[in-house]
Amino acid sequence: MLGETQLPVTALIGRKRRWDKDDAAASYEEASDGTPKEQAPMEIAASPTTRDEEKQEDEDMGLPACKMGEQPLTEIGSSIVSIVEEKEVTEELEIPMWDSDDDDGEFMLKAKAELEELHIACVKSITELDPKSKLLVPTRFCSFNIAGFDLDKESKFGLGPPLDSNITPELEKYMVTSAVNVISVKVIESDRGYPISIYGTVLARDRIDYRCGREDPLMISSKDDMLTLTGPRRALVPLDNIYFEFNLRVKGDAGDEDFSKGVIQLHVVPYDNEPITRVLSSWLSRVELVLAPVDGPVAASLEVKILKGAPPLTGKICAGTSENPETQMIVYDSRDMKSGSSVVLSRNLVAVPDPDEEDDEIIVHVRFLNDGNDVDDEDAGTLVSVAYPAEEQVCSHGAWELQVNVAWTAILSKPRAKYIMRRGRSTPRAFTCPQCEPLF
Repeated sequence: MLGETQLPVTALIGRKRRWDKDDAAASYEEASDGTPKEQAPMEIAASPTTRDEEKQEDEDMGLPACKMGEQPLTEIGSSIVSIVEEKEVTEELEIPMWDSDDDDGEFMLKAKAELEELHIACVKSITELDPKSKLLVPTRFCSFNIAGFDLDKESKFGLGPPLDSNITPELEKYMVTSAVNVISVKVIESDRGYPISIYGTVLARDRIDYRCGREDPLMISSKDDMLTLTGPRRALVPLDNIYFEFNLRVKGDAGDEDFSKGVIQLHVVPYDNEPITRVLSSWLSRVELVLAPVDGPVAASLEVKILKGAPPLTGKICAGTSENPETQMIVYDSRDMKSGSSVVLSRNLVAVPDPDEEDDEIIVHVRFLNDGNDVDDEDAGTLVSVAYPAEEQVCSHGAWELQVNVAWTAILSKPRAKYIMRRGRSTPRAFTCPQCEPLF
């Protein structure tokens, strides 16, 4: 997600408890001698821009550009604050300023007409004839001007601060209102039949990543088999749309073939928590994408350890926002992953809702399944539920005694890249993917 760069803000660490807005505001005012520092409100890329803002942006074109597509991890340093009334020293965490992603200034300083021509050339270079639809289609994201834009650069934006911090009013402005969990990606139709060995990438803006090299293909035996996804580093946060790029190939003795290529554009409706299903029909397949929206999300980062029993752990591990399998995603499959005393999860981050009601809990559900269990069977396996502020839970599953560790963190938005509005205004409508006016 893209927003504008802000000044540094601080998170004051208190006792482990659920975040409280009033307490956070009081703590912040006390630490700053009763005078909160002023800070411009965060501006989201989808928000309209005034003429004064556009003029200022054009005037700033000579400044060093910021690159889009890669963000620094949130680093936290410590300092000491003395509170005079209590004569007590407490730790203060300072969250440094996030630099915006860096657009290529060489391209963004060009005239609008030249930017449009460069974008058209880029779109033509990623346009191919889809044999299934018999149409020329862009196979990658191009819903804003992609001149000089690195489509393969992976985001490094990190997690937010721990929930047991006192979140300051300034930091609260960065907290997101919605997120999306990717539940599954399945090949529901294959023109090459089953089983098949596929490899390639599934990329999201913003941000999940499935990468599988040709030497390590994934075997798909039926339409019910799911692709083993990796990542994301942080929760997938929608503005108006999320874009998923598919580039999958099928491995064969006579040669490899393009299997699925194209873009799924997804519009997430706020406060609608029903699972979302979309299908990409292209080349030699139909691929199904299933997502689960989450309102008021926080991040639960998972770790599983074997306390008793011989590794490796066999079977699957699912995690989600409820006991309903429809909200759970596979985070470990022993057929694809190796494990020792620590179980290596292919995906370890789940966005879970922070309920409005104070009595309701922030909770993540983890389910352990044997090889023969059906992932859609709600009663199958061993269910472990961890509620904030708890950070670990021990359970017995078959021959193993397992420990589930959870790190609870806030989910923050990202500063806006410097020239995002200029990219939007210099995008010819006929050369976007999908072919519609981008929302900026």
